[in-house]
Amino acid sequence: MTDVLVWEFDGRSDRLYIHFDVSDHFLKLDTFIKTAESARKVIDALDETFFNGSLEYELIVLPPAEGTFLSNLAMWVSGGTAAVFGFLNTDVGSAYVEGLTGRTPAEWAQSFGEDHRARIDSVLEESETPVDETDFDVIEGPPEALPISADEACKEAAQIVAAMARGVLEKSPEELQKVGMDVGALPDAVDARADFYAACIEDRDVKRVGFTPDDDFPIPRNSFPERAQKPARKPKDEEPPGWSVSIESIYVTSPNWDKEDQKTRQWKGKDQIRRDCYFVIEDAEFWHKVKHKALHVEVLDNLKVQWAFQNTDGRPKNRRVLRVLEFNGDKLADPLPPAAVRAILGQYSEYEASIGPRTLFDQ
Repeated sequence: MTDVLVWEFDGRSDRLYIHFDVSDHFLKLDTFIKTAESARKVIDALDETFFNGSLEYELIVLPPAEGTFLSNLAMWVSGGTAAVFGFLNTDVGSAYVEGLTGRTPAEWAQSFGEDHRARIDSVLEESETPVDETDFDVIEGPPEALPISADEACKEAAQIVAAMARGVLEKSPEELQKVGMDVGALPDAVDARADFYAACIEDRDVKRVGFTPDDDFPIPRNSFPERAQKPARKPKDEEPPGWSVSIESIYVTSPNWDKEDQKTRQWKGKDQIRRDCYFVIEDAEFWHKVKHKALHVEVLDNLKVQWAFQNTDGRPKNRRVLRVLEFNGDKLADPLPPAAVRAILGQYSEYEASIGPRTLFDQ
């Protein structure tokens, strides 16, 4: 780690606490090393998946406080903040940040200050990697807001990433499955989490684990085994089908207005040739309108959507509505541009939906 002054360290870091409920306030060295290393691997996986490995950080061990053993790790960020804020302001970033931290990008922005948007814009402008402006969904600050300093950018990035890492370590297997941990290097994060709890199982003195400095230990020892299980991975040579994207009108027959319940019970409707289809809606702006009751809802609704699907055995699967364009004839948004779609899906192909008797579904 580069030599750094104390004030600079505090100004660019956030804490990642690992709190062990142990007898006599002692922890085995092996347990400390394995759990801290697991935390680092979780952060590395988040960095590789969401920030293209551009985050420059160090994980530093601070002296533990008296009482039950508190592993006090500081995440010190020195660069790569534009990638963090760029990710935060995409639809995919919004979903993952809220899923892992329990707070929306707007709520994070409010915690940083009302002038956050204007200050973050200044950071993104200085980045060599341009960010698509259509992806931003953060509250705007006043015109007179001052540019964010390097220290502020690093500290805010550290707070977001540390909170995401904490979410990976703390959440139940069911909650992580709902977030979706099979993208990019995220399976490595789940494996590191499993190693974390395996180390806790091996240390019989560890009775409970928490992730705050308070005497709050939400994960008891009897929950360690299920968290120490590593999920099965697909063989590396098993390539998933590519994504196709089209704009199509859907006649909704069974909606699901619970955003978090979509993976359990998807929306049901009929496509343009009146075939049954099941899909999830990932459009954050659509759900914002739902939350604020800004949609004209009818008994049977009609959507015009930009959606993606994977063609498996000649049939479309895993339909994902990326953007709701119209709802019962009311225009809500324009389609996402190709750059924004690629940021969500990676490489994809365009498909023009047909209203005739034959579509891709008949191939």
